[in-house]
Amino acid sequence: MSHLRSSTGIDRRLTADELGVVRWLLEHGEGDNTGYLKQLQRARVANVCGCGCASIDFSIDGQPPSTSGMRILSDHRWRDDEGNLYGAFVFEREGLLAGLDLWSIDGRSTPDAMPPLERLQRLC
Repeated sequence: MSHLRSSTGIDRRLTADELGVVRWLLEHGEGDNTGYLKQLQRARVANVCGCGCASIDFSIDGQPPSTSGMRILSDHRWRDDEGNLYGAFVFEREGLLAGLDLWSIDGRSTPDAMPPLERLQRLC
């Protein structure tokens, strides 16, 4: 799936739901994400996905997200009440927390809201 990032120059705080999901994913991800948890306290939403999903890119201390390759820090999945299967991963670029990507695994629906934490399961 190709996400179309917004180019409207968004600069806002993460919502409580966004913050909670990213924090949970970092706490339940691979390796030691302590440094990224500290960055999360300074993160702001810099871009939203244009496809209608709830994916977001971050800026840290005003530094916009890099376009270089990404490294996934935490990769999980969940099902909604209708049985649709989604994925959620948090990633970094060049050492900075860069974004949260929410995507459809089964292609049946678009994840347009944050996942319930109690439904998240490790993807692999």
